[in-house]
Amino acid sequence: MTDVDHAPHPPQPFPGVVHEQTVHAVGGLGAAPQLEADRLHLRHVPLILMYHAVVTVARDPNKICVTPSRFAEQMAWLERHGLRGVGIGMLADAMRTGRQHGLVGITFDDGYVNVIEGALPVLRSHGFGATVFVVTGRLGGTNDWEDGSAPSWPLVSARQVETLAAAGIEIGSHGVNHVPLAGARPAELSSEVGASRAQLAAIIGTEIRGFAYPYGSMDARARQAVRDAGYEYACAVDVKASDKGLMALPRVYIGQQDGVARMAVKRHLYRGYIAIKGRRS
Repeated sequence: MTDVDHAPHPPQPFPGVVHEQTVHAVGGLGAAPQLEADRLHLRHVPLILMYHAVVTVARDPNKICVTPSRFAEQMAWLERHGLRGVGIGMLADAMRTGRQHGLVGITFDDGYVNVIEGALPVLRSHGFGATVFVVTGRLGGTNDWEDGSAPSWPLVSARQVETLAAAGIEIGSHGVNHVPLAGARPAELSSEVGASRAQLAAIIGTEIRGFAYPYGSMDARARQAVRDAGYEYACAVDVKASDKGLMALPRVYIGQQDGVARMAVKRHLYRGYIAIKGRRS
C-alpha cells in the first residue's frame, strides 16, 4: 500500500493552528529571525512514533533497536486498536482537513538497512506506511557519527532508498552528515538542510516533503532554514510548547521495552509524555 502522494502539496491552513506573521529581528546578520510558524496547540499534536533500527543485536548501548518480533507486536497492537500507521506526509495532509483521527505517524531515523529487512514486511502485512529519514552523506555507509561506543550498522544505499520509495515508504531528509543544527552557521544549515533535500529528490524523482533534526537539535534559525529549503514539515524530539508546529513536530520514542502495556500508556498520555519525555534521534 502506498501512502505517499508524490505530487507537490501547497501548504493549507490546519484546523487548530495558530498562524503567526513573520517578525524580522533587528541587529543585522547576528540576530536570529522569528519564524513565521504554524503553531499547534498541544491538543492538536498528532501521535508520532520515533524508531531507528529494527534488528536483533547483542549490544545496543543507545537503546535505538527493537527486535522484529517486538516491532510486529507493536504494529499489531496499533491495528487491534483501530489505528493506522502512516508516513508523516500523509498525516500532514490529513491534518489539513481535520481527518487525522485514527492515524499514527511512524518514523525511522538514520536509514538503517535493517528497516528494509525487519520493518518493511511487517508494515506491508498491516497495510501501514511510514517515513524514513535518510542521512544523505552516508548513503551505503555506516552510522560513523557515533563516538565509537555504539556498534557500526549499515545504512541504506541510493538504490535501497529507491526500493523503500517504490514500496510506498515516504523518504525524508536527516541532513547530510547527521550533525546538530542548533547554533549552526548559515552555510552549514544550507548544506545540511537544502543539499540533502536536492540529493534525495534526484534519487527518487519526487519532491522531499519532510526533514528530521539530527539529535533533535534545532533552534529558530534551523527551523527557518528547513522552511526556506521548501520542506512542508519537520520532525523533532523534545519540543518546547512555544515551538510546536509544522517545523517542529514532536515525537514519542519507541524502544524494545515498549510492550503492549507501555504502548497503551504512551497512546493515552502522549501529550503529557512529549512534553517531558523522548530520546534524542
